[in-house]
Amino acid sequence: MAIFSNSESFHQHQIWNVLVQKYVDAHGFVNYKSFKNNETELDEYLDLITQNPPKSSWSTSKKLAYWINAYNAFTVKLIMNNYGVGDIKAIGAAHQQSPFKISFFKIGEEDFTLDRLEHEILRKEFNEPRIHFCLVCASFSCPKFRNEAFIADKLEEQLDDQTSDFINDPDKNSLNHNPIGISSLFQWYWSDFSAYFTDTKSLLNWINKYSKTPINVNDEIEYLPYNCALNGI
Repeated sequence: MAIFSNSESFHQHQIWNVLVQKYVDAHGFVNYKSFKNNETELDEYLDLITQNPPKSSWSTSKKLAYWINAYNAFTVKLIMNNYGVGDIKAIGAAHQQSPFKISFFKIGEEDFTLDRLEHEILRKEFNEPRIHFCLVCASFSCPKFRNEAFIADKLEEQLDDQTSDFINDPDKNSLNHNPIGISSLFQWYWSDFSAYFTDTKSLLNWINKYSKTPINVNDEIEYLPYNCALNGI
């Protein structure tokens, strides 16, 4: 497999873009069965990811797009490795550990887990809370699986679009009720948003930037249950 670390074709994530356009619909529903039937194409892209870890010369946008695509693509691979499961928790039960702590891929020469990729790379190095609306852990309550690759040239637009889509999705948040129902993601990753809000009122102000339904920032909030059912078939 050739190395493409300095190639614009690699940074466009073309193989992944074709795959998600074919196997993810406009609502983020994933056709895992078709992924499984064409797994060699997915493996080709993952080989490129493994062999081309980010270089210091890359722009921040190129690095961030790489890591987001890597997380989502390796999550699909995790489902492929355990094909037939009904939800992500079943994988953890089968392996007697969190599915996100299973070491099943490499970046460069280093063994990786999805947890390491998310918590030690994406959260630690980029200070970008909008990543939480782009990373998809194969669950119904996750953000919509975007059916195009994240790329540096469009990344800012894609981050905002994913954030707006997630906040305005009635399956994820209930913004026209009191108390206001919001995704548990905001509770789990509160510290990542802390630079942007420090209390509930500030959180609702932040959400209002993306919400199509104006929110009364004085309303109470509640965190909604997280549905871990598989986001596809």
